[in-house]
Amino acid sequence: MQKKDTKIFYLLIILILATGIFLRFWKLGSIPPGIQYDEAYNGIDAIRALETGEYKIFYPENTGREGLHINITAFFIKIFGVSSLSLRIANALWGSFTLIGFYFLLRELKLSRISVLLGTFMLSFSFWHLDFSRTAFRAIMVPFCIIWALYFLLHGLNKKKYLFFILSGIFLGLGFYSYIAFRVAPLIFVIFGLAYSLFEKGWLKKNWKVILIFISASILCALPIFFYFYAHWNEFLFRSQAVSVFHSGKLTPFQALSKSLWIHLQAFFVHGDNNPRHNYNGQPLIPSGWVAFFVLGFIISVKEIAENIVKKIRSKKDILKGRFFKLSGLFYPSILAQSIFWTMLIPGALSIEGIPHSLRIIGMIPGVFLFCVFPMEYILRIYRKMRDSSDLTLRVSGTNLTLTFMIGLVAVILVSGFLQVYVYFGPWAKDLRTAGGFERKLYLMGTLIGNLDVHKNNYVITAYNTSIKGGGKDTSLKTTEYIAYPKIKNYLFYRPLDGLNQVNCEDIQLVFQESDQWIRDQYRAKCPNLITDKYTFNDSKYIFYVMSVR
Repeated sequence: MQKKDTKIFYLLIILILATGIFLRFWKLGSIPPGIQYDEAYNGIDAIRALETGEYKIFYPENTGREGLHINITAFFIKIFGVSSLSLRIANALWGSFTLIGFYFLLRELKLSRISVLLGTFMLSFSFWHLDFSRTAFRAIMVPFCIIWALYFLLHGLNKKKYLFFILSGIFLGLGFYSYIAFRVAPLIFVIFGLAYSLFEKGWLKKNWKVILIFISASILCALPIFFYFYAHWNEFLFRSQAVSVFHSGKLTPFQALSKSLWIHLQAFFVHGDNNPRHNYNGQPLIPSGWVAFFVLGFIISVKEIAENIVKKIRSKKDILKGRFFKLSGLFYPSILAQSIFWTMLIPGALSIEGIPHSLRIIGMIPGVFLFCVFPMEYILRIYRKMRDSSDLTLRVSGTNLTLTFMIGLVAVILVSGFLQVYVYFGPWAKDLRTAGGFERKLYLMGTLIGNLDVHKNNYVITAYNTSIKGGGKDTSLKTTEYIAYPKIKNYLFYRPLDGLNQVNCEDIQLVFQESDQWIRDQYRAKCPNLITDKYTFNDSKYIFYVMSVR
């Protein structure tokens, strides 16, 4: 019977992981329905790295970005060419490996099989994690690095092998090349290590070598970017200062911090991220069907920690005699969940721009979904007590009732997860706000330019408010610049009236960002031989005009 249960467990976990990975790659080239400015900027830097061979540790442009994700994106662009798909493959991989790592972490924490299944399912079907697994933002690497660093650390403590501590240190070190929010992540490991030191007699003395190996591996791995920031201190501070609660203007730092903390905490229950790129219709970060699990899990974890601390204090006499009380099975998972939750909330709480900001607190994901599985662990405790009870009535009626309740809870979790996926690929993907957030118009204009023949003189006539630098080559239309590569290198960008004085009418081609008849008439007056073509796409919302000499 046990072999059969094991086989079913592995079949289910493979099904969940395979589905979660599939969801992160399915229609990746078309959903999200465009490419946002920051995504495109990453793609452009990846292209430049390919062209120059200069792969940077840190890319200072666009408020500064750690380079690992961009450099790996360059690899996929080189293989698959310039496209939405190649820009986002790395993210889908980070998201997929995060699911696998979370499964292993739950197993390493000695949680029950049903909790492992449900925790992996919730992360796989979470809109929050799914969304950032499919957009070209480097922040998705934060939960990836945290989860794998923790898994190898725990596995090393259990197996007593140096290799796992080295791997844990490497993943911790790699996190510093991912996203600004990761910079506080080492605090998780400090808190976790302190818990072991306080509750396991002689733990530090027994494990000082492996701890030193772990710390050394992480420092050595992160050393290049540490040296870079030492030499470029302003770049290290720039983005965090720009969004900091200490530079909030009208509010005092305390007021701004309190406001940001409260808004980020209520984002889990009431109203989530308002940015259509990050969320749908301001829905809470945790779906309504999972909120009770999250809240109860948080309460259970606090209870577990408090009870074990009290037990330790009360058993002081026994400790002096060399006897130790047994920690509950949820103590270390609870410490871990709480340390992740509060530590990775810090980057969000310290920022005041665009709050609640689900991208900045993306590192909270492992802690949040750990909380969500604790109630099932608690219910299983009750079920086992009833099952092993000497009271026949309690053993029969109680176990049946508890089992029925557990089945109901599982059903709620499953339905909520399926609804999250439906919202992502249905209403969210089709919403006009999502299209606007991902600059679909600029994406389609870039697609059009990529399909047009190149003339001797090629111009993009932009909207009036477009920022243009570098002699007409560097603009705020990064989405168009990326998706139209390499043909875009043959184009110059001009604002409407500026272009009238600059364009050369010989073998000319003009692509207009806006459908302005008066502007087109002005260009036709200057270049009388121009012929106008109208282009529309399948959704017919966006219309582009191209004027050229035949």
